[in-house]
Amino acid sequence: MEMKCCSESLSQRSTISAMETALSSHSDDLSTLQHEVATLKSKVETTTQMNEKLQLAVEDLVSRSKRQNLRVIGIPEGAEGTDTRLFMTTLFKDVIGDTPPDTSFELDRAHRSLGPKPAQGSRPILVRFHRYIQKERVLLWAKKTRGISYQGYPIRFFEDFSASLAKKRASFNKVKSLLYKDGIRFGLIYPARLRVTIDGQSRMFDSADEAERFYRDLSSK
Repeated sequence: MEMKCCSESLSQRSTISAMETALSSHSDDLSTLQHEVATLKSKVETTTQMNEKLQLAVEDLVSRSKRQNLRVIGIPEGAEGTDTRLFMTTLFKDVIGDTPPDTSFELDRAHRSLGPKPAQGSRPILVRFHRYIQKERVLLWAKKTRGISYQGYPIRFFEDFSASLAKKRASFNKVKSLLYKDGIRFGLIYPARLRVTIDGQSRMFDSADEAERFYRDLSSK
């Protein structure tokens, strides 16, 4: 009887020892998996950061490539004929003349924006000036001049921003409207930073949310 009990006890101890060994092995495996997960997480975070930097770099390159471009709105479809560049060169001379001093209208290219013709209205015409300063002078003239038209059609001139940059700049529209109503000086700085000037002191905002929080705090005082 005693021998049987001893045998059972030894068997149980052996079983417990085997279970402890198995648990230890599983614990080691779990530690290895946790380490691998942590390594993968670190790699994902690094890759995400690199991707964000690459996206910013691409966005910057796209924006820089468009800095000599001008977007002209309001010219009827087909008015440009078969040579849009020549048409726009002539239009600038006729509409603007020599109002901006020392401004030539040397265009590298001009074309309608891509996409089908709309049922109503017209697609913008994209114009690329040979020199950045030429575009800036025309844009400055357009901002100061009211009632610009071509054969009775009102036309407008805008910067040609990339889609993502245009969206970011547009995000400031709400707070700009609030600042304008309160008579507070502001300016949207390239590429998309809002400058607010109060009592001679200027503050810069990189996001619309940040600017709106500042406005709410200002209004509550």
